[in-house]
Amino acid sequence: MRVVRRAVYLGLVLAVSFTLVAAANETEATTVKPAGTDSSGYGFEMLMAKLDYLQYKMLEMDFGMKEHSEGIAQNQAHLEKVFGSMLWAISRLDQAVGNNLTALQAQSWKILAQQTVCANHEQMRSEIFSLAPKQGLATNARSLFDLQGMRHKGPFASCRDEPSKLSGKYLIRAFDDEEPFPAFCEQTKFGGGWLVIQHRFEGSLNFFRNWTEYRDGFGSIDREFWLGLERLHRLTSRKAYQLLIEVEDFAGDYRYARYKEFEIGSEAEQYSLKKVGAYSGTGGDSFTYHKGMKFTTIDRDNDGSATNCAVTCEGAWWYNNCHHSNLNGRFMNAVDVKSISWYHFKSSHQGMAYSRMMIREV
Repeated sequence: MRVVRRAVYLGLVLAVSFTLVAAANETEATTVKPAGTDSSGYGFEMLMAKLDYLQYKMLEMDFGMKEHSEGIAQNQAHLEKVFGSMLWAISRLDQAVGNNLTALQAQSWKILAQQTVCANHEQMRSEIFSLAPKQGLATNARSLFDLQGMRHKGPFASCRDEPSKLSGKYLIRAFDDEEPFPAFCEQTKFGGGWLVIQHRFEGSLNFFRNWTEYRDGFGSIDREFWLGLERLHRLTSRKAYQLLIEVEDFAGDYRYARYKEFEIGSEAEQYSLKKVGAYSGTGGDSFTYHKGMKFTTIDRDNDGSATNCAVTCEGAWWYNNCHHSNLNGRFMNAVDVKSISWYHFKSSHQGMAYSRMMIREV
C-alpha cells in the first residue's frame, strides 16, 4: 500500500513540475523583460513556492491516507476477532448438535428395539390364537386356546376313546397324518361315543349357505353348527361308520332314525351319499331316498330335479327330486318343503324344532 502511495506521490510531483516549468518557459518567451531584471529570480521563486505548497498538500494527503489505512486495519482486526468468535460458537453448536443427535439416535434405537419386541410378542400371540388349519380342514376350525372350557382336551382317536365318558367338547384326531379338530361328543345317549356332525335347536344360525361353507363347515361346536363335508369324507372313507339322526317337533314329540352304514364321497365326487345302511328307529326312514345322490347347494346344483332343490327348499342336502328329509332347511314351525323336515315323522313336511346328526365307528 505504501509503495503504491509513494509511486502516486512522485508521479504527481513530476507532473506538476513539468507543468510549472513549461508554464515558466512560456511566460519568459512571451513577456518582454524590463531592463536590468534577473531572468532566474521571480519566476524561479514562484516555481519553488508552488513546489513547496504542492509538497505540503502531498504530505497532508499521505497523512490522511495513513489514518485511513490504520482505520481499515483496526476494522479488519475487529472483524477477524468477531469471525473467530463466530467460528468458536459454531464449533460449540456443532458439538452440541452432534451430542444431541447421538443421544436422539440412541433413544430412537432403544424405542425401535422395544417396538420390535412388542411387535414380535403381538405377532406370536396373534399366530398362536389364530392357528390356521392345514389344507382339507375347515377354515373356521378353532385353535387350541378356544377349547379351554373342555374337561379333557385330548386329542383322542374318536369320541369312543374319550375316557371320562362325559358329553362335551374335545379334540379328535382320527388319523395320525391329520390335524386334530374340535368336536362335540355325545357320551350318554345310545351307548355314547357319538361324534355330532350337525345340530339345530333354536334357529339362530343361517343354514342357507354356499358350497364352500358346507365343504369346510360353519357354526359353533357347542351351539348350532355343520361339521363340514370334507371332514365327513375323510372320516367315513377310511373307517366304517354308522349314522344316528334325532328329530323333535315343536310339540315336543321326539323320534330317531339309525343307519348301520354311512359314507360320503370326495369333493371330486360332489360329496355323494355313497352308503346308507339298514334303517332302525322310531322316526321312519326318510334318508334312504337320498342314497347315491350328490350334495347340492345354492351355487352347486347336483340334484335330480329340473330346478335347483337347494334354492326351492332353502337349504343344502343330498337332494333327489327333491327330498324326504331336509335337515338343513329353514327353522320354522310350519308344514313347508323349506322347513327342517323329516317326512316320515308324521307323513308331512312339518317343520322340526330340533335335529341332530351323529356318527360312530362300527
